Amino acid sequence: MKLKKLAVILGIMLFVLVGIYYILDPETKELNKKERKKLGGAYIELSDGFTHYKLEGAENGQLVVLVHGGTIPKWAWDNQIEALTAIGCRVLTYDKYGRGYSDRPDVIYNQDLYKKQLFELVNKLGIEQKFDLVGLSVGGGTAVNFTANYPDKVRKLILIAPLINNFKLPAIFQIPVIGEFAARTVGVKTIVKRFNSLIEGTANAETYKKLYVEQTTYKGFQQSLLSMLRNDAVRDYTGAYRILGKQKREILLIWGTDDTEITKEMINDIRDLLPNVQFKPVKGAGHGLVSQKYEIVNSLITGFLR
Repeated sequence: MKLKKLAVILGIMLFVLVGIYYILDPETKELNKKERKKLGGAYIELSDGFTHYKLEGAENGQLVVLVHGGTIPKWAWDNQIEALTAIGCRVLTYDKYGRGYSDRPDVIYNQDLYKKQLFELVNKLGIEQKFDLVGLSVGGGTAVNFTANYPDKVRKLILIAPLINNFKLPAIFQIPVIGEFAARTVGVKTIVKRFNSLIEGTANAETYKKLYVEQTTYKGFQQSLLSMLRNDAVRDYTGAYRILGKQKREILLIWGTDDTEITKEMINDIRDLLPNVQFKPVKGAGHGLVSQKYEIVNSLITGFLR
């Protein structure tokens, strides 16, 4: 009798948890042709889905490709675009799969996916000349991985608080089913809170906060986030850094001295693997330095590219 009562209680609890899971689902919209038309912007279909992108600046200018990190979509670079176009550059920004208005394909979100997306994007846009590549945080890992594999495509490389290894994540997200429930109930809220901390105190912060929440309402966002956390997209890029260190290329490394996510130990590892890198620390800056210390960052970027 006691076992029967326990089974009933467990059944009720399971029913309630499943109900909570579906009630809390914020993903009410589809990123389809009709929605893309309403949102506006430029889209290009690649092998894993549509990628949202933008090309700005002089058509004959030196091309600079900006790769955002794991949290903020392509408007992470809004403070850099004007500075780059002002010195005559052509600038390409795009949303990685799962972020912004790019598709959220049902695939594994790993290093290879992001490398392939960038490779297909520049090829399908007909970009043949060498371009300068700038990567931020996880996007820094993508930029390193891309350059290590396609060295003939990249002229100069800029890494801003780039990921290399040892990025610690909550173990709960690795557990099947429980990880899905955690992502639904606290995961999305946590990443929104993290985003807010990276842009707090900057111009138009409230507008960006609304935009960020909006992109989490498109179906597949949670799945893409969970897959990224479960796979090597946020893990070890040491092998690619090692290959990069053997290439002949100008590389700039920018890092905020108050960054608690990309630690000084990680930066030291990167500098050991890239012996000729130009290292520029930004005093008092954290992981949100491209927004919160954008004038200093812009000066370093444009000075290096000139």
